[in-house]
Amino acid sequence: MNPSGLDKEIILNAAEEAIRRFGPSKTNITDIAKILKVSHAAIYRHYENKAVLLEAVTERWLSRVSRPLEPIMKENNDPEAKLRCYLKTLCQNKRSSVIEDPEMFENFAILTQNSKEALSTHVEQLFAQLEEIIRKGMETGVFETDDPREMAVTVFTATSRFHYPAFAKEWENPNIESLVNSVIDLILNGVKKRN
Repeated sequence: MNPSGLDKEIILNAAEEAIRRFGPSKTNITDIAKILKVSHAAIYRHYENKAVLLEAVTERWLSRVSRPLEPIMKENNDPEAKLRCYLKTLCQNKRSSVIEDPEMFENFAILTQNSKEALSTHVEQLFAQLEEIIRKGMETGVFETDDPREMAVTVFTATSRFHYPAFAKEWENPNIESLVNSVIDLILNGVKKRN
């Protein structure tokens, strides 16, 4: 490849290919450069080091993993059904990613351990979406809380066992779907407005 035609998107594609081929721990800038048939210096013109590049790869991957949540946010369902669907989809997407894209999930898991700041945009987006659903539930008289933001963080935390990478080994439990549903039922009972 001609280095002058190199851009961040092309590098990210090659980095994903290298991660899937070698795993995130063994992937290095030279591997990515070989895939692109350029020198490693050409990569460094766009990304200052491997950590920054892998962070960019993970951010792009997370946006793809989160994409199925977007249609749920646009639906005009009642807030209870919307919150249930959102949480189930969030948990299912993360669990599916372990099976369907294990190397990229491993990259995500490594990033969550080494660079908490890198995930703040992703987590903030999830908090904002949950807050929007909860706020709508308050407006329609379905949910009751003094602070929808705090409730969004609480709901996220209560379900984290089913979507946070540190717990991925537990997702092999054959009863995982039943556990997810039980926790979601508990959450919904907790936020529903009492008559």
